[in-house]
Amino acid sequence: MEQIIMAGKPVAEKIRRELQEKFAGKDLTLATFLIGDNPAAQVYKRSLLRTAASLGIHTRDVVLPKETSQEEAEKVLRELSDDPQISGILPLVPFPPHIRRLDLVQQMDPEKDMDCIHPINGGKFYLGITPWAPCTPRACMAILDYYGIPLVGQNVVMVGYGEVVGRPLTLMLMGRYATVTVCRSRTKNLPAITRQADVILSAVGKPNLITEDMIREGAVVVDVGINSVDGKLVGDVSEAAKIAKASAYTPVPGGVGVVSNLMVMKTLTRRL
Repeated sequence: MEQIIMAGKPVAEKIRRELQEKFAGKDLTLATFLIGDNPAAQVYKRSLLRTAASLGIHTRDVVLPKETSQEEAEKVLRELSDDPQISGILPLVPFPPHIRRLDLVQQMDPEKDMDCIHPINGGKFYLGITPWAPCTPRACMAILDYYGIPLVGQNVVMVGYGEVVGRPLTLMLMGRYATVTVCRSRTKNLPAITRQADVILSAVGKPNLITEDMIREGAVVVDVGINSVDGKLVGDVSEAAKIAKASAYTPVPGGVGVVSNLMVMKTLTRRL
């Protein structure tokens, strides 16, 4: 079986070339907003800041202790949003359990929301009246398109239904005429469902959730998971399983995350 490793780098470089032209001569500042010290969020943030610097974009890194109150978090995010020097804001999830996500993100100017998490932007996306979907789902679709993976009429299993990736990605896949089955990590008979898939996408955040026996020979696997295990990054899908069964797959690291970073930068162009 000829196998395609759907690396993020070539896709990212294509987007990067487009952005370098658009950003030329522009003075932009991207702010990251993190509460706590989630390892996966820290990894994503460091990569994001490097990407911004490579494109000549200024950055502001805001980190609050995990004990920060709802009121203080809202105050800091509101001040950040009101700052005319800030072009865009990327709140990094997950937030600590005591933080009310919806109340917090509404403190942002919707035009500075880089990941479609403000309810106004989310509503526009679900109504199909904006191209600015959340960045990671856009990255997944860009990778599938770049490598010529067909979606029309395909049986697609989306594992995970989170607000940031699973839900919007499901809608985007359905918009491309895929037949989508949505599963959760606790779905009964999950292996039996994933074995029927032409394409599997996983965004649960549970290391090695999907094993070799859960993948049909020749399936396409898009692994969105970024999990830290013993100091190493691993996906939701076992790398050995991808190699053994998939006709095409995204590696972790070096897959979706690389492109997602560039999608954040691309979102900055909506204000140019």
